[in-house]
Amino acid sequence: MRDRYSEFTERGAEVVAIAPDTLESARSFFDGEEITFPRLADPDREVFRMYDVKSAMISLGQRPGLFIVDKDGVVRYAHLGFQQWEIPSVDETLAELDALS
Repeated sequence: MRDRYSEFTERGAEVVAIAPDTLESARSFFDGEEITFPRLADPDREVFRMYDVKSAMISLGQRPGLFIVDKDGVVRYAHLGFQQWEIPSVDETLAELDALS
């Protein structure tokens, strides 16, 4: 998403990355990955709980979640993976976003 961020903003969408970690650790990760879109540290996993994104030893830690939320705060698309690598591709995500337009 980092490399194709403009494709989201051109559609009027915003990408927000949320890390279940302290501000310092999240900043280190985000900066190391050169993530420039809005970022949020969630050390108490409050946002993760709101969206039912689980953390489990079986999945080697934090499970991935990807959500499309409209301007009214309604979740229009949700993908919850079981393993860290199970996340929709950018093309799939843009197609879901386009389908909602």
